[in-house]
Amino acid sequence: MRIRLVAVVGLALLLLGCPAPKPAVKITQPAEGALAEPVQMTRGTSRAVPTGQAIWVVVFVQKVGRYYPQNQAADVQPDGGWSSMTYIGIPSDVGLKFDLIAVLADSEGQAAFNKYLTNARNKSDYAGLEQLPIGVTVYDRISVTRK
Repeated sequence: MRIRLVAVVGLALLLLGCPAPKPAVKITQPAEGALAEPVQMTRGTSRAVPTGQAIWVVVFVQKVGRYYPQNQAADVQPDGGWSSMTYIGIPSDVGLKFDLIAVLADSEGQAAFNKYLTNARNKSDYAGLEQLPIGVTVYDRISVTRK
């Protein structure tokens, strides 16, 4: 129902010559600078997410300089609220800084994340990505310190 309503509103705005609303994705929990658990729920808000795109949380390990997409796209509610189980480092990472990044991934970006995750699981080697893939746009980024 929400998708149909968004499509109708978008079409009406287009016909009236109004620009479509810009996508927005924001992290609301944890807060900037928070102490983060090794495994915790990252939560946020969103609006106007384009059809075919998905919200993902990516962890950037500052010490290593690599990106770690989480196991799956965020779970998005009809009101735009979203959540994603987030894994922050390994046991020896206590006290290190991590960035939690909320991104929108189009089909190409999602395919790249899923390919990385499948390969990492098959090889039991989560080396991370050197850069975010094509088709991924950063919308919010916060820094946390691992508990």
